[in-house]
Amino acid sequence: MTGPRTRRPSGFVSLLLLITACALLAVTLPNLGNAIRAATADGTPGTFTARGLSCVKHPGHETCEWNGSFRSVDGTILREPVKMYGSDRGSLAAGQRVAALDVGAPGRVYRPGGSREWIFTGLLIVGAIGILVLLARRHLMPPPAAPRGGPATAGRPVAAPLGKAPSGPS
Repeated sequence: MTGPRTRRPSGFVSLLLLITACALLAVTLPNLGNAIRAATADGTPGTFTARGLSCVKHPGHETCEWNGSFRSVDGTILREPVKMYGSDRGSLAAGQRVAALDVGAPGRVYRPGGSREWIFTGLLIVGAIGILVLLARRHLMPPPAAPRGGPATAGRPVAAPLGKAPSGPS
């Protein structure tokens, strides 16, 4: 039976993991503030006026979003074109006005009840941090020590402590 492996981690695999973690952080961190504001419904209230439906067909399903304009309640902010996050083919009709919230996300407004977009953003950040922790453990922590009395000492006589004679069968 052999002890734990003390092989050095692959530098190439570690580099790929580091690039992956950095890419995940680069994509998610800039959107974190908007995702939190959307989740907590923290933004400028107003109305979204639906103008048209844009759809993308994927194998097996179709994804649609309504685009249109957003006007704040006080009339000081007018954004167009914007898309209503979470809208689909049956949720609105052309010309329909609904309550909306501008959280500062580029090209998007949200329903006043908030959004669950933060869940995916949070999972990506946790994944990136997990990869960085794995890399730190692989490269910054000392390798595990060889077990005492393991295969390296099997079959060899054990030295007695200083001042004592080895004991054994007489």
